[in-house]
Amino acid sequence: MDNFFKTAIFPVLFLLVFTGCGPALKQRREEADIHYRIGVVQFNDGKITEALKELTYAVEAYPEEPSYHNALGLAYFARGMNVDAKRYIKEAIRLRPDFSEAHVNLAAVYLAEGNWDGAIEESRAALENVFYSTPELAHFNMGRANYNKGLHMEALENFKAAADLSQNYNAAYYNMGLTLDKLNRTEESVAAYRKAIRIQPGYVDAHYALGRALVKKKDRAGAVEAFRKVMELAPDSDMARFARDYIELMK
Repeated sequence: MDNFFKTAIFPVLFLLVFTGCGPALKQRREEADIHYRIGVVQFNDGKITEALKELTYAVEAYPEEPSYHNALGLAYFARGMNVDAKRYIKEAIRLRPDFSEAHVNLAAVYLAEGNWDGAIEESRAALENVFYSTPELAHFNMGRANYNKGLHMEALENFKAAADLSQNYNAAYYNMGLTLDKLNRTEESVAAYRKAIRIQPGYVDAHYALGRALVKKKDRAGAVEAFRKVMELAPDSDMARFARDYIELMK
C-alpha cells in the first residue's frame, strides 16, 4: 500500500492575455487564444476530448506559444497518451526553456512511466527558475522519484521541503509518513499522517496508513479507530476490506 501517491502536476490551466502584436499576427494569436481559453475550461471541467480538439486548434493556429503546447500535453496525459503528452510538453520547453510548469508536468509523465531519473532531472530544471511560483510541486515529484528509487533519506528531505513551502500540502505530509515508515521512524510517521488528516479529514489513504503505523506501535485502540474511519469513508474499497482484516486480526 506504499504507492498511494498524489500526482503533482500543474493541475489547473490559466488564461493568457496578449498585447503588442502586429495586426495579422494579433488576429491569428487572438483566434488561437479563444480556442485555448475554451480548451482550458473544458480541461478543468474534465471534458478531455473536447479540450484536446480546442487546444489542438490553438497549437496549429499559433504554434509559437509554449503555453498552448503545455496545455495540449497535459490533455494527452489526462487521456493516458504519454507519447503525445511528452512531445507537446517538450516542445513547450524548447520554446521556453525556463517554463517551470512544463518541466513539472514532464516530470509527472516520467513518474507515471517509472522514469525516476527523468522525473528528478525535470524537477530540478523547474527549480532553476527563481520566479517559479509553486516549487513545492517540483520538490514533491523529486520525493516520489527518490522514494521509488529506494533513496528514502533524500525523499524525506524532498517531502519536507514541499511541506515547508506549502503548509497545507496534505500529500506531502502523507508521503513523508510513508517515507518515515520505510526508515522505521514510526512515531514520526504517525505524526505526519495525523498532520495530513488534520488538513484533509477525509483522506482515506492517510487514515489507512495511520492504522498500519499504529499497529506497529501496538496501539490497538488507535489502530482500530483509524481502520474504522477507512471503512466509514470508503466502505466498498479494497482498503476498507484490508482494514476489516486488520481489525479481525487484532481481536
